[in-house]
Amino acid sequence: MTYEIEMYTTDPCPFCIAAKNLLKKRGLEWKEYLVFGGTKEWEEMISRTNGKTVPQIIINGEVIGGYPQLSSIDKEGKLSELNK
Repeated sequence: MTYEIEMYTTDPCPFCIAAKNLLKKRGLEWKEYLVFGGTKEWEEMISRTNGKTVPQIIINGEVIGGYPQLSSIDKEGKLSELNK
């Protein structure tokens, strides 16, 4: 199965770092968009995800949310399934 993971992040952001570390731990790759408030990338993130916090994570076109949601998906074993 192919998958696509996209993540909107900013720097510094402890939740962004935690999300990236979790994805690395599961052997997954992602496309990262660095955003800052007020930029066109920030507006794109809000438009795509309805979220105003980072990280905003999208897997296969589905908005997952932030790190807590990613962690929950991992605990259900669904992140490991992406790497098969």
